[in-house]
Amino acid sequence: MADENKKPLTIDKLVEYNQEVLFPYMEERFSTKNDLIQFKDEILKGQDMILGMLTTSLQEKTFGDEQDKRKTKILEIHNTVLKDSKILPEKQATEIDGLGVF
Repeated sequence: MADENKKPLTIDKLVEYNQEVLFPYMEERFSTKNDLIQFKDEILKGQDMILGMLTTSLQEKTFGDEQDKRKTKILEIHNTVLKDSKILPEKQATEIDGLGVF
């Protein structure tokens, strides 16, 4: 057997080695084109899901911001009326003004 390993490499032996050893090894270690396509598809699906979640979050934030603006405006009107009508004592009016909300 040791003598067989010392023989010069022939094309036939190289082809046999490639088919029996090298190519199976490469298939186990390297991705195929289909593997890469499947991986790309999974990545794109994940990105689509993340973008959808971000879009929803941005819409909710915008809606929440608009609601907050309306609430602030209503409170501003409400406090102005209370001050002008002398219903809100000066101390509380000063305290509200000091908060810097309006």
